[in-house]
Amino acid sequence: MTENTKVKSKRIRKIFSIVFTIFLVYVAITLIFENVAFLNRYEHFVIVSDSMEPTINVGDVVIINNATEPDTLQSGDIIAFETTINDQLVTVVHYIHDIEISNDQRIFTTIAENADNPDVWSLNDDDITGTYVLRIPQIGRFLLFAQSPVGRMVIIIDIILIYLLYRMFFKRDKKEGEKR
Repeated sequence: MTENTKVKSKRIRKIFSIVFTIFLVYVAITLIFENVAFLNRYEHFVIVSDSMEPTINVGDVVIINNATEPDTLQSGDIIAFETTINDQLVTVVHYIHDIEISNDQRIFTTIAENADNPDVWSLNDDDITGTYVLRIPQIGRFLLFAQSPVGRMVIIIDIILIYLLYRMFFKRDKKEGEKR
């Protein structure tokens, strides 16, 4: 085996090691969030409309506690719920405007932050995904970009470029150390 082949083999093993480590970290984090009950009850959503500004802005990520009991909800609480808009099932985050009891069932009406009138839909207990816990400002724009095909390619290319630049500068420092 030539020296050049040994170097290439070592590089391939190192790249494989880095990729494998990243994969293991991803799997571990996924398993933890899916199987640890405390973490499993939280969900996140990226806000894509301005209906809750200035409390929650476009591009924010909201954390929702999906272990909420509907009978604990009150008017003024911020909730996430599923409804149909333009023939598409979507998750919406709005305030509870009013709660009424009809035929032993709770009926929720919701309202956006700056709206004068409540939303047109009525919700029942099963429509509610959970209650608002907190928001993470502006990180949602990155998450949406990272989930797109272009975003994934950009991230992969960035990782490769960072690795190559690191190797280039690391080798240069190592060679300079050997010359001394």
